Order: sequence, then structure tokens, then C-alpha cells
Amino acid sequence: MDSTDWIELFVNLQENLDTIKGWEPEEPKIDVLQCEQSRHRTLAHLRACQEQWLHIVLMFLNNDSPNLTILHPWRQFEIENYASLDWDLHLKKFIEDRQKWMNLRDTVDRERGGKWNRKPDTIEGLTRRLADHESYHLRLCT
Repeated sequence: MDSTDWIELFVNLQENLDTIKGWEPEEPKIDVLQCEQSRHRTLAHLRACQEQWLHIVLMFLNNDSPNLTILHPWRQFEIENYASLDWDLHLKKFIEDRQKWMNLRDTVDRERGGKWNRKPDTIEGLTRRLADHESYHLRLCT
């Protein structure tokens, strides 16, 4: 990945954020099990993913070659009962974490990395994962 591709990931992350911010707030739908059936559930899921992956990125930045074990975002979603939390809470946290991620664009060594759940990865790899994952869900939700 060259610097143009790196910047394009952040353009994509901003577009994804703009799309989500444009959604009408939605009440939790506890009985819904799939993201594409509820924008609330999609936002909650994307929040959980971004939280977990941002945690990894920050650990990669602050430690030399860390070997982390983290919860899968779906487990985080379940443990924190994200399906029933208020839309505004999810959106506020999602925007806050997105700003932290966006601030990394010009300030980090994107090749810095380590392992998470025994898999090697980098900040660049996690940023690509986040952008692609969100884009996938947003295509299903529109």
C-alpha cells in the first residue's frame, strides 16, 4: 500500500461516518439478529468493531510487538448489551472513536504492528479491515 492508498482509506472512513451521521435515529430492536435488518444494530455492531480494533491500534502504538488477546467484537456487543442501548449513546461513542482513528492518519507508522489473538497485523491492516468492514455493512443497510 502506498501513501495514496493510505489516504484513500481515511477518505472512505470519513464517507462511512458521514453516511452513518445522516441516518435517522432508530430505537433498539431487540428481536432483530442481523445487522441488515436494523440500522440501530448495524451502528451498535460497527461501534463494537471500531472500539476493539482501535484498542489494538493503540496498543500497537504504545508497545513494541505486543501479543494481545481481545474479545471478538460480537462478544463485546453481547457482554455490553449493545442491542438495547440508546442510538445517541452509540453514535456519540462511534464519532469519538472515529476522531481518534482519523487523527492517526498523518502521525503514525502505519507498518507498526504486533499480534492480536495470535494473528500478526499492522495499523495499516486494521485500518483497511475497519474501512472494508464498514463499507460492507453500509451497502447492506442502504
